[in-house]
Amino acid sequence: MMTRRMDFLLGPLALLLTISHTSIGQSTRARDANRLPGHLVEVTAAEFFLRAPDTIPSGLTTFQLIQAGLVADRVRDGVTGQAAVADKGDNTRGMHMLWVVRLDSGKSIADLHRAEEAGETPRWVRHMGGPGFMRPPGSTNATMLLEPGNYALVCYVGSARANRARYHLLHGMFRALTVIPARSNSAALPTPDVVVRVTAGNVLSFSKPLRAGRLVIHVQNETDSHIEFKAVRVPDGMSGKQFMAQSGDVEGASSPGGLSNVPPQSWVMTTLDFIAGEHIIGTRPSLRHPSSQIVTVGPR
Repeated sequence: MMTRRMDFLLGPLALLLTISHTSIGQSTRARDANRLPGHLVEVTAAEFFLRAPDTIPSGLTTFQLIQAGLVADRVRDGVTGQAAVADKGDNTRGMHMLWVVRLDSGKSIADLHRAEEAGETPRWVRHMGGPGFMRPPGSTNATMLLEPGNYALVCYVGSARANRARYHLLHGMFRALTVIPARSNSAALPTPDVVVRVTAGNVLSFSKPLRAGRLVIHVQNETDSHIEFKAVRVPDGMSGKQFMAQSGDVEGASSPGGLSNVPPQSWVMTTLDFIAGEHIIGTRPSLRHPSSQIVTVGPR
């Protein structure tokens, strides 16, 4: 079971602070929608709400997370780095991620909210994964298989803070989702372009080299812990080792997106647009963790 003390807010902040201006994957959402696997569920996140359908069919599902509100306004105004999401003394107030959770044992969204208010970690919550944070106008996505049942869409950002006022869920960033049996056969699970296996020690192994362009990535978590999955392209003129040795904003760094969570002994897929060059890819809250890998993305 996942503890809420997993540094849920540090991961996206650490990623944001490495990216100064550029984002990858800023193509229109209409084009993305035509190319993402399965049934597409668009989720919009802002302070402090999640906008999404109430009911969806079972089967292969891709959740696409779109940032709105504070960060969208500031990015349009040219604000970069932490200043794009910090507000009212909270450096992650405008930053949102998405977790898809299944509510077992007949539990409801109200039960989940009560448990979170009480600081409990309910055993009837099953985490499915979800898309991470990305500076708008880019969006992130996560593809998974959903069975019929009761689910919740949640933003757990701020859950690791001692100051509960910074916990996004307690500000209302949760939403019930009912998954009903599909009327027709679900789309088939796509054949991934690359499988990334994560083993003990957060070691990553790739089924084949990464190439520039749009890739469907299957992230297989073979550990007993929840992990993230994220990538940053190193700016031209800088090496991966130089990037790892720095701290704070890095001019010209960019991200193709990532995942908020891949549950233990499970998998989540994500579709990412890569640009050729060196990337830092990792599964820990900070990409500058020793377990992150320097990976060269080749040309098409």
